[in-house]
Amino acid sequence: VGPGHGIQLDSGRLVVPAYTYYIHGRLCGVLPLPCSARQHSLVFYSDDNGRHWHKGALIGGRRTGECQVAEIPGNDPDLPVLYCSARASRGCRAVALSTDLGLRFQPAVRCLALREPPRGCQGSVVSFPAPRRSGPARSWLLYSHPIDPHRRRQLGVYVNPTPLDEEGWWHPWVLQQGPAGYSDLAACPGGVFGCLFECGADSAWEEIAFCLFSLDTSRCGERGIGAS
Repeated sequence: VGPGHGIQLDSGRLVVPAYTYYIHGRLCGVLPLPCSARQHSLVFYSDDNGRHWHKGALIGGRRTGECQVAEIPGNDPDLPVLYCSARASRGCRAVALSTDLGLRFQPAVRCLALREPPRGCQGSVVSFPAPRRSGPARSWLLYSHPIDPHRRRQLGVYVNPTPLDEEGWWHPWVLQQGPAGYSDLAACPGGVFGCLFECGADSAWEEIAFCLFSLDTSRCGERGIGAS
């Protein structure tokens, strides 16, 4: 389980993202073959305030690892969608959607707008209320991850004002120059966001830093963001 945070859905369900290694092959249908093990993201959920927990189905499709989830409106206003952003290899993030609050996810697909370094890196995602007079979407997505596609450097913050559109991500704002790695976002009251992240002068594992910031929503409609 982790790294990152769990969330509580509007329905009251508690959801904790996780990943596991699943052995797909067995010799003669009996003996597990470790060489066939693949990473799969999933969630654990509770509908009784954490007294009992259940496991959702493994996310199929491409290989997925450390992940974060956020609740967003679906095409049907009465059917929310659970958005899963997962670490992946081959140069870009993997995304999967669930329309049953995490029991099952659609097969993961590549999100070409969100690049990954060669071996991937954990990233964080949260949903937050859309700014006033910003369009029809009730919620936007905020995502943090290193921008450099070659190594863990330059922690960026991305915004997507149309969460169901994988091409809707705006150009990122750089939160931390230099080496940076894992991060975790939180949406705070008053339009403020917090980010806990790895960083350093020579490597991304030298220290843990925390930053508070707000988004410049005066640039709504442009494919870029500002922050302070």
